[in-house]
Amino acid sequence: MESKLLIGGRNIMDHTNEQQKMLELKRQEIAEQKRREREMQQEMLLRDEETMELRGTYSSLQQEVEVKTKKLKKLYAKLQAVKAEIQDQHEEYIRVRQDLEEAQNEQTRELKLKYLIIENFIPPEEKNKIMNRLFLDCEEEQWKFQPLVPAGVNNNQMKKRPTSAVGYKRPISQYARVAMAMGSHPRYRAENIMFLELDVSPPAIFEMEFSHDQEQDPRVLHMERLMRLDSFLERPSTSKVRKSRSWCQSPQRPPTSTTHASVASAPLNSAPMVDHD
Repeated sequence: MESKLLIGGRNIMDHTNEQQKMLELKRQEIAEQKRREREMQQEMLLRDEETMELRGTYSSLQQEVEVKTKKLKKLYAKLQAVKAEIQDQHEEYIRVRQDLEEAQNEQTRELKLKYLIIENFIPPEEKNKIMNRLFLDCEEEQWKFQPLVPAGVNNNQMKKRPTSAVGYKRPISQYARVAMAMGSHPRYRAENIMFLELDVSPPAIFEMEFSHDQEQDPRVLHMERLMRLDSFLERPSTSKVRKSRSWCQSPQRPPTSTTHASVASAPLNSAPMVDHD
């Protein structure tokens, strides 16, 4: 709201920017004036020294030589200081120039890369749209985009982008929602995932009967187990399509008068359980 207030036909932001520019100009003028004052003071000191030299009288030539030797040493020290300062300034100039050259080369490479991407991946009509919207802001010295909608146009007339359905990965129609609720057809699901029920069958359990002689011989016992297993595997199925049975179904208990063994779980070398009753 503050940026939209007008004072004398200008908004606050423009007025603030103008004041900042005026303050910056005043600072520059003050700095320039101080520099000139320092130069004038140095010039006055030099003239005073020259005047003192002209007015100075020496009692002997030896005294004159000593005084001028001291002045010469001072001037030589000043000369060396000025040379060192010039050398430092020259090195600083070289370093700054190298940094600027590196920055220029880096920006040139980035610019070439951007141009290459624009020429190969952006259609010309889209590029022209973007170029037509660009303008240079002289105050901030930056390139900016013009707004798509002018300031005087009502923004409520613009259509909003469609949002995705809440709770789904992508937009879905009402018909697809009803079809998904009524059936399990994968076409109307929000995600392309097929859910299949696992066909888990219980372990095969069958009865085995052994005599006393067979129990004594482990080879006969092993052969009997293999024959039982082969006969179980070669048994023809009653139907081509078999429904999966749930593990919750309680298996039928075999009669207690016979011996039971599980081929799937019992090891081959384990002895069978025999009911001697």
